[in-house]
Amino acid sequence: MAILASSIYLSDAKAQSLPPRESFLIAQTFGGIEGKVPLSEVPSPVIASVKLVTGAEPKEAQVEMQSDGSILYEIGGQNQQGFKFLVDVTPNGKVIEVDEEVERSSVPEIVIKAIKQWAPNAKIANTWRSTRLGEFVYEIVMDNGFLFEVYIDDKKVTKVTIQPES
Repeated sequence: MAILASSIYLSDAKAQSLPPRESFLIAQTFGGIEGKVPLSEVPSPVIASVKLVTGAEPKEAQVEMQSDGSILYEIGGQNQQGFKFLVDVTPNGKVIEVDEEVERSSVPEIVIKAIKQWAPNAKIANTWRSTRLGEFVYEIVMDNGFLFEVYIDDKKVTKVTIQPES
């Protein structure tokens, strides 16, 4: 019986340029490989799904190869109200996640109370609502550089995660 061992070196993202065709930057991260792509190279089912869920024209695109080898597009833009959006979509047009910037006043007070317990002196920089396969999550970016994800269900907080803003 043989035992194989390998070491894993975790460090900051590595980036490199591709040869000239439509030169764009890709970055290898812990989760996979990401890179900006021109909207013209995004499959039409992806664009159609983004327009359907946001009612707006996409302005930028990234593609990410997930650690399992699957492809995911992250499409961004701005809606008619001037708020930013990011939509994660599979190549066949299945929407995985919709993140929409929202006004602070539209965030439920229970979300704000939960954040104030963890960061009582930090100020809210911006607020997002995320729909992930039917689950609502509020993403609150604080001026101290942290991102709070607050999960709610039936008007109660079910989970709070805190991470440095990426």
